Amino acid sequence: MLYFQPENDIYGPYSFKCPRYAKWKKQVELEKKVMEAIPKKFWDKNFDNYIPVSEDTKTALEVCRKYSSAKAWRTGSNLIILGTYGIGKTHLAAAIVRFAITQGDNAVLVTAPSLASGSIEDIRERFKHIRNVELIVIDDFSNEAEHKLVAGEIFELINYRYEAECGLVITSNLTPSNLKEALGDRVFDRILERTLILHIKDVDSYRKRKREKYLEWMD
Repeated sequence: MLYFQPENDIYGPYSFKCPRYAKWKKQVELEKKVMEAIPKKFWDKNFDNYIPVSEDTKTALEVCRKYSSAKAWRTGSNLIILGTYGIGKTHLAAAIVRFAITQGDNAVLVTAPSLASGSIEDIRERFKHIRNVELIVIDDFSNEAEHKLVAGEIFELINYRYEAECGLVITSNLTPSNLKEALGDRVFDRILERTLILHIKDVDSYRKRKREKYLEWMD
């Protein structure tokens, strides 16, 4: 229970219990952690406001909820979410990160392009910075591993977390076979042992649907 003590009070220093203040402060601290862990565009994303529009997206939502409820990252279990652009993969990934933070774990969502940009020192420092986070989400992975240095850092990251039994979530627009090719056989085989792959195939892009909605006036 937190206590609040006004400063320079005319009645002298005193303290009183304030449950509402404690709840508010806890929520503020939680939201601060979320904002530090997730890009601004996805600060408000959670499981409750994810709207599935097909059987695959319904399954993806259910699986992501189960992964989160079981705190599966704590035992080294991984999750890969595949599908075309604009179908809500990052929304689900951000929701997992938000849930992990509410459970008291350190979690972070980083984009694959951001990990692969900059100088050699920049790239190495980014990978070093995230390797011990309890839950890592690498969003929008594509062909970053074509960069020899990045490929080595990705393997080291996956191998390190494999041995430490720490989970990893990856989202990508690649197909399973293309993902294997992009990661390379040794990386893919290393991660596959503890990984569930979700492939969302039966839905049009959310962005396309939104565009059609905004152009309804033309009908």
